[in-house]
Amino acid sequence: MISIAGLIGGVMGIYLGWLNYRLLLGFMEAAINKGRERNPTEKGWVELAEPTIRKVIFTLTIIGIPIVGYLAGASIAP
Repeated sequence: MISIAGLIGGVMGIYLGWLNYRLLLGFMEAAINKGRERNPTEKGWVELAEPTIRKVIFTLTIIGIPIVGYLAGASIAP
């Protein structure tokens, strides 16, 4: 059964996950830009792995954190 506390925890998790997602993507873009400034002709490992890193960040923050929030809310107020 779906609990109201679980839904509130899930919504809070979505918001926090979105904030973390934007923050981590900003850090990744900064690392790529820093690498380009140092050596514009060579691609760094972050730039090469960017699509995979974006998928992992999305999965962990936008999907994972709301699930944890729902479970935490549902366990606090059953």
